[in-house]
Amino acid sequence: MKLEPLTPAEQAVAAENHYIVERFLASKKLPPDEWYDVVVFRYLRAIELWFRRPDLYKYQFTTIAWRNMTSAVSNERVKQSRRIRAISLDTVIPGTDGMTFGDTITADNLDFIPYTEVSEYENYIRC
Repeated sequence: MKLEPLTPAEQAVAAENHYIVERFLASKKLPPDEWYDVVVFRYLRAIELWFRRPDLYKYQFTTIAWRNMTSAVSNERVKQSRRIRAISLDTVIPGTDGMTFGDTITADNLDFIPYTEVSEYENYIRC
């Protein structure tokens, strides 16, 4: 969704009700330094919706804002869950009695490890 510049009336409502963003973050125990940007843009979108869709007037503005911000957090968490996470070869594989991902590397897999690390693993495998 593309945000349009807010009208003076919309800007006034945004400033007057900004406390909703802070309350939302506090109630969901979300650190503001990580989540403010995610939430505030949906808050501004809620203001646009409120002014441009009279059918929403039957709800309180806080309800519209809260639902929009909840949706933003949910969407961001889904997006984060799809990201590839880097792990170290020194990470212990759960349920393996201390075996690391590096321990699973065989001579056939050495082609995929940068050269500086290959010599370390070749020495380890020879032992």
